[in-house]
Amino acid sequence: MLPMLILFVACGKNESAADDTATASATGEPWSETLWCANLDDLGAVKAAHSAAGLRDTLVGISELRYPPAVGFIDAQSDSDLEIWFFGEWDDFDSVLDGYEVAVHEGSHIWGFEYFSFDDYRYRIVDDDRIIGTQYLDNFNRSEILTRHPDPAADFYASTYLEGQSGAQGFNTLLDEYNAYTHSLVSRYCTRDALGGSSISARDGILTMMWYVELYLAIAREEHPDDYAAILADPAHLEVILAVWDRAEFWLDITKDHPELGINDNQIEKLTYDETNLAEIERLRGL
Repeated sequence: MLPMLILFVACGKNESAADDTATASATGEPWSETLWCANLDDLGAVKAAHSAAGLRDTLVGISELRYPPAVGFIDAQSDSDLEIWFFGEWDDFDSVLDGYEVAVHEGSHIWGFEYFSFDDYRYRIVDDDRIIGTQYLDNFNRSEILTRHPDPAADFYASTYLEGQSGAQGFNTLLDEYNAYTHSLVSRYCTRDALGGSSISARDGILTMMWYVELYLAIAREEHPDDYAAILADPAHLEVILAVWDRAEFWLDITKDHPELGINDNQIEKLTYDETNLAEIERLRGL
């Protein structure tokens, strides 16, 4: 599930050329990944071939040119799944390009549902070469994050992820959102030419999920020691937490000169990188 906040403002864009691969990480082990769309490949042929009936082909075409890891997420969805994300406007190419991020984000969840069992939870961190399977954990509700939240009313994401049925879910689905929001940031960066004069909360989303993971770990360690021990006992959980963290930092660094990809990201970043919160991630690195 992906809420999205958009503001229409005038924004400058930095389109400087970059190498095909790069490495960046603010903490821990460096992350290396292809810079899928440092320069935006022309989508003219995909646009010319687009039709309402060819929505899937269009999304695959965008993915192949801009963000190849997303092809697996598009393939995991039915035609009716794909149509949902465009609110009846999938006949218009510009609307499809603007909504591409949502199709990728939600597709990451649908991809995971295909492999879900009560023994195994899988995360496609980048593509089929970077899939991590963890144990399925039955642990405390992520709604408890609200007990550490300084101002839920000011948090655009809190009502969606920390309240109601969503708030009654545990750590595995929180990690699923954490991973999905990293794909959201990359896919929005790769379609940044669709924004026009607007700003969107792509950076806000992943920074919020990083913060939520920190808070969940702190609550687990201090108030639910059995749940915390279960997380630490599964090396794959540690691998997911740290791999997604490092990947998120990689793309946050890549997108730092694109103010149109954030709205309140500077404020959220202060929470994410608060010394006490960040210590939860560093504690895992030291294991």
